[in-house]
Amino acid sequence: MSEVKISWGLSADGVMRHISEVANGKACGCICPSPNCSSPLIANQGSLKAHYFSHQTNTDCGGESALHLAAKQILEDAASKDEYIILPEIRAEYSCADMLGEIVAESRVELASFELLEARQEVRLSDSLITDVFAKSSRGKELAIEIFVTNAKDTISIGKYKSIGVDALEIDLSRLPWTISRHELKEAVLHKAKRKWLHNNRICELYQSLKQQVDQTVESNNRDYLSNLNDLVASLSTNTNLPVFCWPELITYRALSKNERFAVTRVPKITHFNEAWAQSDFGYSGTAIVENKTIVNVLLYVDVKSSPITEPDIPTLLIGYNQHEYDEKHRFNLKWENVQSWKSKLEKIADSELQQRRLRQVNKSQRISSFAEYFRSSDEPIKMQILCQKLGLAAPTQASNHVSCWNASYDVWKTLVWVYKIHGNEGYKIDAGDIASDPWFESLLGFSTEDWAYESRRKLLGAWLKKLYEVGFLRRVAWSKYEVEHCQLSNFVPWQFIR
Repeated sequence: MSEVKISWGLSADGVMRHISEVANGKACGCICPSPNCSSPLIANQGSLKAHYFSHQTNTDCGGESALHLAAKQILEDAASKDEYIILPEIRAEYSCADMLGEIVAESRVELASFELLEARQEVRLSDSLITDVFAKSSRGKELAIEIFVTNAKDTISIGKYKSIGVDALEIDLSRLPWTISRHELKEAVLHKAKRKWLHNNRICELYQSLKQQVDQTVESNNRDYLSNLNDLVASLSTNTNLPVFCWPELITYRALSKNERFAVTRVPKITHFNEAWAQSDFGYSGTAIVENKTIVNVLLYVDVKSSPITEPDIPTLLIGYNQHEYDEKHRFNLKWENVQSWKSKLEKIADSELQQRRLRQVNKSQRISSFAEYFRSSDEPIKMQILCQKLGLAAPTQASNHVSCWNASYDVWKTLVWVYKIHGNEGYKIDAGDIASDPWFESLLGFSTEDWAYESRRKLLGAWLKKLYEVGFLRRVAWSKYEVEHCQLSNFVPWQFIR
């Protein structure tokens, strides 16, 4: 015996009966409403469980048609009583963008109901279309009604209603429980269940009306835009009262090192607009001369996201105009297209600049290396002469004591620190520990990098920087960290002022 439970059965008089409307057990006199089954049913009306029909004999029937057939019968019964069925709102909307990209949109909504005067099941509307229920209203309107329990109508079925021009409604009963009562099902079918239009002629009429209205507004807007462009073309063709253009630049980058790169740019500018201009759907087209030598095309159009199509391989300046922008500098959007030859030339210039910079970098590195080697091999008086020359001072006449941790005299290491870390570096932060291990100083003096030497240099530096702080040259920011405040005193002699 099938375990499927249904709450609707087909009685001997051909009427769908709810489980609550029949006698208990086999006396119900109902059969399964499914056309592929028609097996006798048993009404189970016990006191513990929800009442239901079950099949008397073993069958594979799933009972899917019961709710579907009951809903169709409810529509027939409602028509016999001149009852109303609620219809979805009739909504139409249409939108279109004008040349500036502004969206013009219109919509209209109408409410409708349908007084059932007649309703017939399984009516053939065409050779390939049979509707669940075909209804007529008291006003002579016709309506095809589809009941959705297990399968909603697909695109092909919807297209059939559209092709014959019949209003069609789909009522969604797919979420209703199998135990639903007759009253609840009637409320769902006539009023409460979700429903939608498969096709509606009135919606099509409203759509066409809105489309005509919106298209007329868009056409009017576009005429206004083109009128403004016409005034601009008059200025360009005579090269008088020209707008303020922000000319787009061509730019390419090259990497000098992992952390350093540079840009090479060119800003092509039109030096003369030619007189002849032609009007088109997007605006105007003309020609101009760049840098007094190169002829290019010019396309003047209302500024939108998409640009006009340009002729390939011909340099073209696109001028997008936005009349709603009050700032003149941003009212025009300029862009170069089809300038690959210009970009290729710029790439070659960038490659050449990269080679030159690398060569200068090598030469500078070599000069620095040569200077460091020369300075390290020089004696103390020569080192002082080199440093004093950088400061514009006369070298001392008497040498100071040698300091082993620096591998230099007191005068040399103090002046060296002043030249490279303090002089001309106002706002620069210095630290005794960093200076004591500075690679540049190591290359100039050749001092030892052992821990004892480093600690000795750090302590000497700490004491000397503290003196500079006390006399106002430095500002302390931490225990051994300072910031340079005054660094270009004309009378200051670093090897004499502080000992």
